[in-house]
Amino acid sequence: MASYKQLAEYSVPAASVGAAAGLIAGGLAGFAGQPLGWAVMTGLGLGVPLVLFGAGYAVLAALGKVPAGVFAPAAVYWAVAFPLSLLVHAVVTSWVITGTPGLPPEVGKFLAFRALVSMGFAIGFLWMHEQIGRLWWPRILDHNQYARRTVEAYSHLAAALEARKAATGRGRKKRVA
Repeated sequence: MASYKQLAEYSVPAASVGAAAGLIAGGLAGFAGQPLGWAVMTGLGLGVPLVLFGAGYAVLAALGKVPAGVFAPAAVYWAVAFPLSLLVHAVVTSWVITGTPGLPPEVGKFLAFRALVSMGFAIGFLWMHEQIGRLWWPRILDHNQYARRTVEAYSHLAAALEARKAATGRGRKKRVA
């Protein structure tokens, strides 16, 4: 039985990646000279969908639907989620600037191009998710079954890689004659 509180707690690293992306987008908009309100809406328009999709990915990983730390499932997930997040951002931006929400011209091409560039986001997301997660999950594993499973999976992977390294001789120091 899934515990929603534990899933939410487990998803903090993934959601924080989306929040960071929103902060960066808003900060860049402000740095580019946009009014404060527009910069805030830019950050929220991109950050909120990325937070929600990031948490969705973490829930899939927590429930064992996608393996933690594997790029291919993350790439497929973000090939859909990243373009949709940018579509929400475009609609919000149009709404803030013109007063009415609107879709970008040629929505299909808009989504297709964003799906192509989503691979870069997927790489960054996965890397940041694991970097933040390796600090977060050990702190909560005593009371969070999803964090415990993830830490155990990474521990088993590390042990298997170390054993393979030792078996192939890569772990031995070179002898100096």
